[in-house]
Parts: sequence; C-alpha cells; structure tokens
Amino acid sequence: MNKSNHFNPDYFENMRHQIPPVRAVIRESECIGCMKCIHACPIDAIIGAPKLMHTVIADVCIGCELCVTPCPVDCIDLIPAIPRSSLEKKQWIAQSRERFQQHTQRLQHDAHEKKEGLDKKSVAERKKMIENIMARRKK
Repeated sequence: MNKSNHFNPDYFENMRHQIPPVRAVIRESECIGCMKCIHACPIDAIIGAPKLMHTVIADVCIGCELCVTPCPVDCIDLIPAIPRSSLEKKQWIAQSRERFQQHTQRLQHDAHEKKEGLDKKSVAERKKMIENIMARRKK
C-alpha cells in the first residue's frame, strides 16, 4: 500500500498475496475520537462517534494501513489477521471491493450535497421532523 493516504483500487488484486495478512486495531483506551481514522478508511471498517472512542470491524479491515498515519495519538496498531481459505479470501475481497464502491459513492454524494448547499436541513425541515416524531410518540 502506498503511504500517500490515497487508496489504489488495484490493492484488492494484491490482497490475495499479502503475507502475512494484517488488520488494524485501535487501542480504545487511548483513542480521543478525532475521526481522522474513520475518514481515512477506504471501506468504512472503522466506526465511532466524534470525541468518543472508535473501533475497527475486524472482519472488514483490509490492512491497507491508511488509518495509521492520520492518527494524532498513535493508537492504531497492525496485528496479524486470521488466515482465510482461498474461497473465503475470494469472497472477502469481493465484499471489500463492494464496500469501497459504496464508500466512494457516499463521498461523491456528500460532496455533491455540500456543493449544492444541501448538507444541512433547513430549520423548518428539522422542526417538521421533530413534530412528526413527537406525534408518533403520543400515539
């Protein structure tokens, strides 16, 4: 994997030959919740909320290392991943490729909404949404 923090989709082809396979793990007690690792992950394998600890979904992580460099507190380690059979690896690579495509589409959608000024709901929309929730709750 290149260290330029840009994901090369050809990485999926190289995953078959990655020896030994690795995955990221976050030392959660040290995590400050900055979300830089979440933004760096090309397949959305890291979950968490702002200013709260994050964690890596072990079965999803592809070991690309892109989350390691942006971490300001250096709380991400790479550890050996559980070896997979050839068939499992093939399925996992296909799932990883699909997650990357979904991640890319989400980023494009978010960029479009931001460009069009649609990234924030209007106050009226939010009030209406809250009113609807409250009305359902009263029933």
